[in-house]
Amino acid sequence: MNNQNLMIGLVTDTDDPDKNGRIRIKLPALPDGPIVWARVVLPLAGKDSGLCLLPEVGDEVLVAFSQADLSSAYVLGGLWGKQKQPPEGLGTDENAVKMLRTRSGHTLSFCDTKDGERIVLTDKNENALIIDTAQDSMSITAKKKLSIQTDGDLEIKGKTIKIQADTVEMKADSSLAIDGGSKADINAGTININ
Repeated sequence: MNNQNLMIGLVTDTDDPDKNGRIRIKLPALPDGPIVWARVVLPLAGKDSGLCLLPEVGDEVLVAFSQADLSSAYVLGGLWGKQKQPPEGLGTDENAVKMLRTRSGHTLSFCDTKDGERIVLTDKNENALIIDTAQDSMSITAKKKLSIQTDGDLEIKGKTIKIQADTVEMKADSSLAIDGGSKADINAGTININ
């Protein structure tokens, strides 16, 4: 081997017994060779911090070896191919989408399409947070329930605030103050004040 040899590896395990963030790989080019534990090259790797993105078992990776030693393996990155293709929307002529997607389908995507720029965070159930740069807007969508909670103060401010639902309930544990400024309208078939 050269001082720095490159090979394609297949991930067989991500549970490092030494808890050092290594992954176990086999090397198809060396069918009788050892299955080795390899360190993973990441943009950030500090004490109890960093960018924590390990490949999945079965993923194809590019492996480098230091000083021609199979026990000194480093994973440089993952590889897509015919068997494992990239997510849909990547690799177009425009190359406008950058994306992080987990095996469950949780996705963080950045779209740089002209006049359609946006950032989208979605989970596998399509709950979503969308920052629409082109429209200067932001939306949060939840399939079942959306909760906002703080131990401090919660302020909602805007030019117009609209609340619409089948039922709207407001409860104050100690006091409730409503100030309509110059005018307050209450319309209902029946109004009960107790």
